[in-house]
Amino acid sequence: MCSARKEMMMMLPRTCFSMLLLVLLSLAQADDQKDEDSSMTLSEVVEMVEPFGNGCEPKPERSHIEEMVLNKEDASHESKCFRRCMLKQFEIMGEGSMQFDETKTVDMMNMMFPEKEAESKTIIGKCNQAANGISDECEVCHTISMCMLREMRAASYKIPDVKE
Repeated sequence: MCSARKEMMMMLPRTCFSMLLLVLLSLAQADDQKDEDSSMTLSEVVEMVEPFGNGCEPKPERSHIEEMVLNKEDASHESKCFRRCMLKQFEIMGEGSMQFDETKTVDMMNMMFPEKEAESKTIIGKCNQAANGISDECEVCHTISMCMLREMRAASYKIPDVKE
């Protein structure tokens, strides 16, 4: 493999991570503005996230992406596996790992919620433990993610909702 291609492949996870942050930040900004016209619809968010599914196995259907975007607690296994695939692409959860990388997760949270660094560290520490005893990586990702969402809401993080 030529060095230019290697460099490009090494930049891919950072580019994917940046794109995800842009999606999340645009949602947060829309929520801050409290203007219904400026918030993103489910369809808009799904279109932004859909390309990340191209390298996933199984390749998610639109309904799986919608479930993940809407943070459905009772999501299908395919939706949970799409979440796992994205987290691996963003290097939040490494291959074979059964926990989120705490440093990378806190760094991502701090980009969106810089005033809540201490709470973010507590939340990821607690939620990484929530999946103890679960052996399916897709279930682990979903369990940790749902725990984080609940804990962030309880700690008054401004979590934007997506318009259906």
